[in-house]
Amino acid sequence: MSFKEKVIEVVKKITEGSFLSYKEVARIAGDEKAYRVIGNILAKNKDLKIPCHRVIRNNGLVGKYSFLNFLRNSENRKESEFYKAGILLKEGAIGIIPTDTIYGICTSALKKDSVEKVYSLRKRNLKKPMIILISSLEDLKIFKIRLSKKQKEIIRKIWPAKISIIFPCPYREFEYLHRGTKGLAFRLPKSKWLLEILKISGPLVAPSANFEGETPAKTIKEAKKYFGNKVFYLDKGKLEGKSSTLIRFINDKIEILRKGSEYKKILNLFKVIKREQQSKN
Repeated sequence: MSFKEKVIEVVKKITEGSFLSYKEVARIAGDEKAYRVIGNILAKNKDLKIPCHRVIRNNGLVGKYSFLNFLRNSENRKESEFYKAGILLKEGAIGIIPTDTIYGICTSALKKDSVEKVYSLRKRNLKKPMIILISSLEDLKIFKIRLSKKQKEIIRKIWPAKISIIFPCPYREFEYLHRGTKGLAFRLPKSKWLLEILKISGPLVAPSANFEGETPAKTIKEAKKYFGNKVFYLDKGKLEGKSSTLIRFINDKIEILRKGSEYKKILNLFKVIKREQQSKN
């Protein structure tokens, strides 16, 4: 069996939710020093059954997905990186990606084992739920979130934004997400590239990229100090931002739980709602 054939066989065996670096693939195939040719071998693959997207760069960065060039006739490197990250996250892999606020340690909200792994990696309080990023209002139906007509009207005035909203979610099947609180916080971001990832990955848990109680990572270099080679990374430079504003509904009224990004949008919304009520009276 040639080295190329060995490489293909190694990649075929990478399980869903996992990934290997070029060096790791080369080592398993029998020649770690030949890691530089791994990318060239995989770039020529046209077989969807071979999960080339599960091979990342040696520095932990997700890297481009050459198969996307074949599928879409696209040479856009950033597009292929986002696409590849989206597929990995959908499968339950864990990655540090830039969100609409700061870097987050993310995985599919629909993969219980992966969610539990994020708690472990982040050393997060097991009783605290994590915010879930979604790509559309329709995603709320996945979690059986029921909204009144008035709530829908208000939400459409808020989202997309750096504002997270807590909704009742008492269902046992989502206890691994709500952690007994019987409520889940969601955010619909306005970032186009993040929405593209979410359309591929589906809903993502997205706490900040740091250990519980420590400073959130502003760069990939800082994130690596926390998580090393246990996750993959999608780099978007230095990110400095506030956490999202957090609100919840009490019946059809808004309660502010945390002031953060775009807090003024909520204050302006209060003014709009008040004017609407006055006009009705």
